Amino acid sequence: MSNIIHHPDYRLALESIKQRIQAAQSRAVWAVNAELINLYWDIGRQLKLWQSERGWGAAVVERMALDLQSIYPGMKGFSRTSLFAMRQLYAFFNPVFESVPQAVGQMPWGHVRTLLAKVKAVDTALVYAQACLDNSWSRTVLEWQIEQRFHERTGQAVNNFSKTLPAAQSERVHQSLKDPYVFDF
Repeated sequence: MSNIIHHPDYRLALESIKQRIQAAQSRAVWAVNAELINLYWDIGRQLKLWQSERGWGAAVVERMALDLQSIYPGMKGFSRTSLFAMRQLYAFFNPVFESVPQAVGQMPWGHVRTLLAKVKAVDTALVYAQACLDNSWSRTVLEWQIEQRFHERTGQAVNNFSKTLPAAQSERVHQSLKDPYVFDF
């Protein structure tokens, strides 16, 4: 039995299974993240609707945060600040989109909040969202790229990086969902 671990075919089989597990874990995290962003869009839509149609104002957000935290103790993401960010997500993209833009829906919530805080135009936010996905930017890199006005220089430099360099390992999985979710099938 112990000799099998030294057999080259076993090492290849183990590596193959390890890669499949990691790929499945990544897909699971991305699927959960997309569902979470869609939920946040819907909550933001509902909050904005209540505020505009019923005139409830900011008090509804504050009350909703307290009630959700009471109903779901220990669950993160439903603070007053988060609920206002959900409303902001909807209000920012809704004039152009009926649902979460695809690239935005694939980003971790922290990245989305960075876009909402630092970018003022929807088309510019979409440039950053797509670049974030294409290049596997961490939130720190996203912030730096925004500060350096990446959107003004994108596509201008001629290079062969995509053909000559290996694909970057994605940081999105690690940043998408933190401690409430564990994907150890």
